[in-house]
Amino acid sequence: MSRSILTTIATTMAVLGLVGCSAPDSHDPSPPNLLLISLDALRADHLSSYGYDRHTTPFLDELSAQGVRFSHASVNTHGTPSSHTTMLTSLYQETHRVWADPASGTRRAPSIPDEVDLLQEILVREGFATAAVTGGGWMSASYGFSRGFDFFSDEGRTADQGVELFAEILGQALGTGDPVFAFFHTYQVHSPYLPPDGYGTLFGEFSGSVEPTSEALRPLAATAGKHLDQEDFDFLVSQYDGEIRFLDDSLRVLFGRLEEMGFLDNAVVLITADHGEEFGDHGGLLHRGTLFEELVRVPFIVWGRGVPAGAVDPTLVSTVDVAPTLLAAAGVEPPAIMEGRNVLAPDATPWAEQRIFAQYRNAIYSVRTPRFKLISGAGGSRMLFNLVRDPGERYNLVDRRPEHTTALAAELDAWRQARPLLADSASSTTDLDPATEDRLRALGYLD
Repeated sequence: MSRSILTTIATTMAVLGLVGCSAPDSHDPSPPNLLLISLDALRADHLSSYGYDRHTTPFLDELSAQGVRFSHASVNTHGTPSSHTTMLTSLYQETHRVWADPASGTRRAPSIPDEVDLLQEILVREGFATAAVTGGGWMSASYGFSRGFDFFSDEGRTADQGVELFAEILGQALGTGDPVFAFFHTYQVHSPYLPPDGYGTLFGEFSGSVEPTSEALRPLAATAGKHLDQEDFDFLVSQYDGEIRFLDDSLRVLFGRLEEMGFLDNAVVLITADHGEEFGDHGGLLHRGTLFEELVRVPFIVWGRGVPAGAVDPTLVSTVDVAPTLLAAAGVEPPAIMEGRNVLAPDATPWAEQRIFAQYRNAIYSVRTPRFKLISGAGGSRMLFNLVRDPGERYNLVDRRPEHTTALAAELDAWRQARPLLADSASSTTDLDPATEDRLRALGYLD
């Protein structure tokens, strides 16, 4: 990245640090603009507002201090296309059945079933203009993610490039005079971990024996703990954290542009991620087929009109709740098929009865309570963790807590049995075009 762009970002940050983003008028009767931001591969515990010891996210910290930060948010599934399908449909993966397996050699991937309404399609019918920028790859128009968007680009390769594209497209949407639903997605913190100049050493000078590229890391995804030492992991984490800080700086610029355009005068913003990332936490790298907290726990921040300021909400929430929350902010009744809820509405579920369900494809499932988490895998394997006493999920309590294991396993089975079956599920597939293959290869999904 050039010094001139870095200088521009630094200048804008300084100005916005003085001006800041003020919360919209909660008494404005007109429908608010809606903004959904998905920060691909951003794990919650690497944000300073979520307790991280590095100052990685000063802007997101400021924003969450003016809104609501949900401290226990999880994805339903952590594949990029499947997780975003859940966000935009409020359907569990067990219902929509969208997942990708490029390793199968078919070079085909399931696309969103035609019978499923996406959030943007619902809002178009309600009179909203719609605009989106994604980083392409699994988030390209090829897989249905452009459906319902009046203005769409899947060419946002870096966060700063995405910001410029987004501002341009959003300007067109605002020109319609209608309220706007906008969606911004970026792979900035996703592998490869190659932060711009100055950001790679922002949190210290580290070096490792492995290149922080997707090509180098993908073969180690399941066995990194056997081949890398602590210095290697420290180096990779420093590069990942540098990417996060650059992303945070870019988001500050983005919000400055949105403020100048008047988009934030009457708006509700929801910021989350489609999955986390592993750095040897359980012996692996990237986002392989596990459901440990480093992969499923994500940030979940809501800011804007009618949103309480400075609240930290410990309620268990999921990315299946994204669409109903934004629809409620727009005053739109969610379709009956949606499986999530509006997280800003009072939840009558008693604390002990709160649940989050997650899965990876159709191979491994989990159910989480405020205290315990059961992971159920192939062949009947089970792991039970007390997340209050053991947040790192080191001690499997299956043998010591058989009653909890049995009860949660029964709940998980009942949840799976209760999911509706869609006629088109798992039947709609799309060939990978050469440009998408190249993009997915750079992100580490293809050999």
